[in-house]
Amino acid sequence: MNSSFIRSLIVIIILNISGLGLKAQNDSSSIPNPELQTFETYKDIGYNHFLRPQFHFTSLKNWLNDPNGMVWYDGEYHLYFQHNPSNTIWQNVLVWGHAVSTDMVHWTQLPHAIIPAKNHGGIWSGTAAVDKSNTLGKQIGNTKTLVAYFTYNGGQSAAYSTDNGRTYQFLNDGKPIVLNPEYKGARDPKIFWHQESKSWIMVLWVKMVENEGKPNEKPAKVRFYNSKNLIDWNLTSELNRNWAYECMDFVELPVNGNSNNKKWMLYDASFDYEVGDFDGKTFTSDKKVFLGDYGLNFYAGQTFNNSPDSRSVMIGWMRGGNLFHKAEMPFSQQMSFPTTFELKTTPEGIRLYRWPIKEIEKLYSKTYKFNNLSLDKTNEKLTEIKAELIDLSVEFQTKKLLKISIRGLYVIYDNKTDSISFGKTRIYAPAFQNRVSLRILLDRASIELFINNGASVATFYAIPKVENQRVILSGENGTKINSLIINELKSIWGQLK
Repeated sequence: MNSSFIRSLIVIIILNISGLGLKAQNDSSSIPNPELQTFETYKDIGYNHFLRPQFHFTSLKNWLNDPNGMVWYDGEYHLYFQHNPSNTIWQNVLVWGHAVSTDMVHWTQLPHAIIPAKNHGGIWSGTAAVDKSNTLGKQIGNTKTLVAYFTYNGGQSAAYSTDNGRTYQFLNDGKPIVLNPEYKGARDPKIFWHQESKSWIMVLWVKMVENEGKPNEKPAKVRFYNSKNLIDWNLTSELNRNWAYECMDFVELPVNGNSNNKKWMLYDASFDYEVGDFDGKTFTSDKKVFLGDYGLNFYAGQTFNNSPDSRSVMIGWMRGGNLFHKAEMPFSQQMSFPTTFELKTTPEGIRLYRWPIKEIEKLYSKTYKFNNLSLDKTNEKLTEIKAELIDLSVEFQTKKLLKISIRGLYVIYDNKTDSISFGKTRIYAPAFQNRVSLRILLDRASIELFINNGASVATFYAIPKVENQRVILSGENGTKINSLIINELKSIWGQLK
């Protein structure tokens, strides 16, 4: 047996053990582009740039957009995301960036998880799930397989991971598994396990490319598929929805916390949503559409699959963050702070409520609490408080105008219109028993407003004044502050570089 034959035999054995196999190696569509495997250059970037968000996720380096593949497994939350590993601007060759966390607050960025082959475009948006029953038959030992579906190569392709989500191998050599030739705009598959029907479900947005952005021509469709093996998908139903536009998510939620009374919520990238019922094949609703975020900078939110508790938690992309690029930061764009989903009954019907996850309390460094004070007394108490990163909650009576200056940014309650405004955006804020509550999260480049316990939420990019670390209240005489809580926050990045 000569040495060259032995070397060839060894190579064959290694390829098959690794799960790549000779077929995958010979198929260029399944070989990741080495030019995009550039994570080593991220190591010395650090997190202490003057505009670097300190409690919102950003990539160490370069562009990010849609959160993808959000899933919990074996003590870790996985946040994959659309990522340009070559520049701080968007381009059409994207990878799935990757970060992990044990609490959805403190994140560690890892090497890129899914990388396209040369000349095959980017790995577009999608989701990941835990293959608990080894549907694919890819499980190694006791480690469950993670399965990701995403738009790639002109259809919906898939990959799987047998190493806790660190690396992925293409299924079908990266070729599409689900094709919609009559709807070339099909993209961003959402997959999850539906226990009642004992099936995998896929939700997919479809629309002819030439009619995107034209709501009066051939309305967009939301398609529902099921599968028993994660490979063969059957179309079970579809909806015509003018409001729907890409990055669909679909989640079951208890109403008023009652696990015996659940509804399904279907929503898209711009956070239009409907509430209804789902039987494993068909979603039905009254077709009433509501909005989940009233700000200017929220997009493509996604919830975690396989959540370890009863919560449904969402993270969205804060799009429009050109301020980072203009300031020549080594990164661009950020994620929103994670929020919980709850459905609550209101006089107008069932509505979505969102709220920052309780894990934010891990970041509290100092807390100040005040109750039943006039504006003058409140401002006296606030004189000595100076903070950069802030989680502020206030409840006030609504007979008067109230202005909150938080590091030079103004949030205004107008009692004449029952609204809270930031900049030119005005959000309806009806009083309950003559009271309105407001929570504000302020980071180095963003402000998030949670009105009336999360009944309305608004997400914005905003840069507070660097030299101003004060909170000041102003308004008409007689305005009463029922309660005010200010929490100073620590950075999620630990020891800053």
